[in-house]
Amino acid sequence: MKAVKMIIILVISLFLQEYTVHAKDTIHSINKYSEENLTFIKSSYNKKNKKDGLIVGGRVLKETFEKENETYNDYQILIVKYKKTGEIAWTFTYGKTTEDNIDALEYTYNENNEIDGYLVVLERSYDIDTTQGPEDNTATFLKIDLEGNLLWEKSSSSEVNKITKIIPTWSEEKIIDGYIAIGYSIEDTKKKKAYIINYDKELNTLWDEVYEVPAEEEVEYQDITLIQETQRIIGYALIKSTRNDDSKEAKKELIWFNSETREKVVIDDSLEKYQSSSLEQANNGFILYGTTSDVKLKKGSQSYYLINYNSNKEVAWETIGEEAVKKEKKIFLLPTVQGLIEEYILLYENDIDDSKEVVKIDTNGNIQKKIKKIKNDYYNFENFYIENNTLYFVGQINCPEDDNCEYDKNSLFLISDEDTVIEVKDDDSKQIIIILGSLITIIGIVILKKRFYHKTQK
Repeated sequence: MKAVKMIIILVISLFLQEYTVHAKDTIHSINKYSEENLTFIKSSYNKKNKKDGLIVGGRVLKETFEKENETYNDYQILIVKYKKTGEIAWTFTYGKTTEDNIDALEYTYNENNEIDGYLVVLERSYDIDTTQGPEDNTATFLKIDLEGNLLWEKSSSSEVNKITKIIPTWSEEKIIDGYIAIGYSIEDTKKKKAYIINYDKELNTLWDEVYEVPAEEEVEYQDITLIQETQRIIGYALIKSTRNDDSKEAKKELIWFNSETREKVVIDDSLEKYQSSSLEQANNGFILYGTTSDVKLKKGSQSYYLINYNSNKEVAWETIGEEAVKKEKKIFLLPTVQGLIEEYILLYENDIDDSKEVVKIDTNGNIQKKIKKIKNDYYNFENFYIENNTLYFVGQINCPEDDNCEYDKNSLFLISDEDTVIEVKDDDSKQIIIILGSLITIIGIVILKKRFYHKTQK
């Protein structure tokens, strides 16, 4: 009888082991300010131009103060260099008494095409006591060296007040030659004038293209990415959002922008059919991705999509997810690059069990496997990075309203090995129950037969 029990336990253990996830997760938090949030993460570099850790960016609440019976929050930007072990190498803070926030975090480059620092982009910071605001209201660039020192600060030579995204560009010789950016200025009418700006490596404006806003419209470029063909930049993809005074929903267009002629061609004039849309690079063309409700799911109402437009403005492939994705949560797509893009890593939040999940997708749009599943209501992921099968997440640790925590909104820097995620689907779980039930029934019959045999022998 003991042998039979041991067999049952062994069989059940084998099934459970097959569907068990193992990983080592290490959490780090600055835990110095009353409110902290990290939103950017990239590889950090040393003076030998070798990766040596992670550079992350966000903002912290330095203090809250009163002025003329009004309460103000003094948020400052924060840049942190983490070693791969999670130890802090250095920190950098910047800002006056306005609410400062990082709009973009990129690398800077020297004449040898080597990374020699970090570029931080933000709106002009000033002291609240300056009632008229800053004298120069254009966007601000900061260059921080590899050891966390501020080398210089300059204003955009374009009239743009806020830059929402900036990415490096390169020549046909694969030399970094500047940056392309999108942003806007706000006129007295409070309407946004949308900009595309080309900067050189020192952040001087080479040219800018402004979309003059009609009186009844508000226009903004929401995203931009490079369009490539054989590792050569042939243009830029843009998402343009237009809202009329009397419209509840913005009209969104996908635009192909020729950097030489500055001609704009609309590829898709109805992106509002998607719940969200963003852009990412591809080896050929570019990737449009986001969330869509045009799916057939057993549970949930929307999932993710990826569309690869090739260099001929045609759809090379399209992928639709099979998992329900939360509507209110942003999804993140990260290309892993070794000369060419080798694959994509996608981060989203599952709408069924609220878990954060990471999947690998190849450059042909095939969903390879799920490599991470984290179910924790305290974590709010704002971004992530992967290197050598180790995942790095940044964001915020939030205390639920019904709990008493020692913290309120602390920063989150999470280091995690990849899981081997083997999920049990509904059909699989039914099969497992049937197999286990059948096995237990067979064992039971064998036991009864043995008992009956022993009784007849007596």
